[in-house]
Amino acid sequence: MTKKKIFDFDTEFLEINNNLSKVSEDLNLNQKQSKQNHDNLKLLENELIKLGLTREMISSSKSINEEINIYSEDYFTRLSKGIEKEILKEINSSTNLLPPTSKLDYVMALIIGFIGSLVDILMVKIPTEVNYLGKYLQEGSSFTGWLRSLGIDENGSMTEFLAKLEKVCKVSYDASTTDKLGDYKGEVSGFYPKTHRLLSLGHDPFFGLIFGLIDIFNGSITVIDSKGIIHSIPLDKFQETPIEDKILAPLLWLGHLCSDVCTKMGLPIPGWGFTQILQFGSFGENDRTLAELTKWMYLEGYDLRHFLTMGTVPGIIELFTRIYFRCTLNKDELASPIYAKNIKELQDHIRLEKLLFIAHSVATSGNVVKTILHQGNPLSFNTAELLGLVKQSVHIGQVNFRDKTGEKIIRNRNRINNEWNKI
Repeated sequence: MTKKKIFDFDTEFLEINNNLSKVSEDLNLNQKQSKQNHDNLKLLENELIKLGLTREMISSSKSINEEINIYSEDYFTRLSKGIEKEILKEINSSTNLLPPTSKLDYVMALIIGFIGSLVDILMVKIPTEVNYLGKYLQEGSSFTGWLRSLGIDENGSMTEFLAKLEKVCKVSYDASTTDKLGDYKGEVSGFYPKTHRLLSLGHDPFFGLIFGLIDIFNGSITVIDSKGIIHSIPLDKFQETPIEDKILAPLLWLGHLCSDVCTKMGLPIPGWGFTQILQFGSFGENDRTLAELTKWMYLEGYDLRHFLTMGTVPGIIELFTRIYFRCTLNKDELASPIYAKNIKELQDHIRLEKLLFIAHSVATSGNVVKTILHQGNPLSFNTAELLGLVKQSVHIGQVNFRDKTGEKIIRNRNRINNEWNKI
């Protein structure tokens, strides 16, 4: 099917095209004839001069050197394509589709991001007090310390409820030493009581729902050891798991997770166990790999409880930004058509995403400053805020690559209406 042109000189302006082409061709012939006549007059002037007449006695001929534009069919074809190209460029342009961000929006987003940075520096801090590099005594987070006090009594033992959960919710992936792995011939490097929850994927608060259930059904334990090697080890003790335990596997997994969250080492941050695959890099004075660094961070208290503390930064940013957004939101006009309301909702959504992106960017930059203030201590790194920035970056990408067809149609229609009003 032939694509219809915006300006088609072959059909809509065929008669005008032919008339202009004929006139331009006639003008061109007249110009050539005029030039020939001018040349002949020049020859006659020269002959008269030879006969004795002076130049003042002869009426001089004037040459007309004005060029004549030839409006051929090719000219109109090129004109049609040029006009169509410019119009399509204007129609399909993405200019003026993003809602404008006011100076107040920028200022408030920067302030909210700065507040998030202050919370990160003054409240989140690092998990526990450490003497970093043996010469920098750094204070731990009091909020994380309070979270660590939950679920235990004055003697440091787990509360009666959690102790019962631990006894009832026995799972195969809770083996804590290599001695409990049975006759497994492979070497499980770095697996001992303090690290078994980090290396055992069933203890992951997010991915554990997958690996934990698989291990419960198979009576096994899935481990990524400190050398990045993945092990799936069947345990003889759990090979005859009762059918009711398999049916209640999700509850067993959740109950065991709750019993472990208040222990001294706690649970790892979601996905933190997979960092043991990252066997590269050279960080710090001890030239640790990235896997060794993340394991050291977990052993120093960088667990799920501190992750909740870190989450206060993106939480405050989300809360304050949305409050400001709601307070500055323009009310819908009752008589507005549906398409106008839809466009306004879309633009409001884009404005909110931009505000959040700016605030999270500022807070993440503040976390870099915090790390510098802590002499580069990796425990000061705020994983929760980084995830917030990543999430917001994805949303901004979705905004930029959204389908803009409807917005372009409405924008172009409004431009046409404005031009008609001017006429």
